[in-house]
Amino acid sequence: MSPDGRGELGRATIVPMPDPTAALQAVRTSTADLLKGLEEHRWSDDELRAPSRCAGWTRGHVLTHLARNADGIAATLAGALRGEVVPRYPGGGRGRDQEIEDGAPRPALALLADVSESAERLDRVFGAVQEAGRWDARTDGGLTAADWPARRLREVEIHRVDLAGDYGPDRWPPLLVAELLPGVMTSLAERVATGVHVVVDAAGSVAPEPAGQEWTVGDGAVEVRGPDWAVLAWATGRGAAATGLGEAPGLAPWR
Repeated sequence: MSPDGRGELGRATIVPMPDPTAALQAVRTSTADLLKGLEEHRWSDDELRAPSRCAGWTRGHVLTHLARNADGIAATLAGALRGEVVPRYPGGGRGRDQEIEDGAPRPALALLADVSESAERLDRVFGAVQEAGRWDARTDGGLTAADWPARRLREVEIHRVDLAGDYGPDRWPPLLVAELLPGVMTSLAERVATGVHVVVDAAGSVAPEPAGQEWTVGDGAVEVRGPDWAVLAWATGRGAAATGLGEAPGLAPWR
């Protein structure tokens, strides 16, 4: 994620990845739900140029990012199947950012088609990796192919909340919350200006066995307590979309 909280999610967070087959099924479900929601919502051109929950980005920026992220992952996975390490973004971060800026103002029909078609291309490559049994293939960023289903799941689910529609973090899938929350919390001390004690309540949580998770920073003077999805929303900078926490201190952007 960039310094203002946009873009690639969790690049500096070390998180054990779930089984790629389970993550692939989850990302397929999430992608289908995203596309269905976009079709049902039918945002106008003007609505897609309105601000998203990502500072400085419109909904058009978010959708363009999702499409280019899909194509980038597809490119590095296709390269891995050929025994090559291919960068997701040949132009680097600057080139990626420019593609997002260029694509964001497009009409609604073009944006939605781009998200759908890029997701289909990525799914075909995921299927090819699975069929070939090549989840161990090396890819961009020092990762293996097995890492990418979970990373794509993060992008789809978190940026769907950023679209500021009717989809909230309380609908995040259990696999995402269980996989991502512990890793995100490892950087909490670097991002909060006061002592906090964070407690996950079992009531309302979505991940298996959420009770007992807690983290303390400094003197733990401020308690942040709620279901796992709400804690994750706060920890990833999406607290404004969460309704299960009450007052919680602000955080520096999650990278």
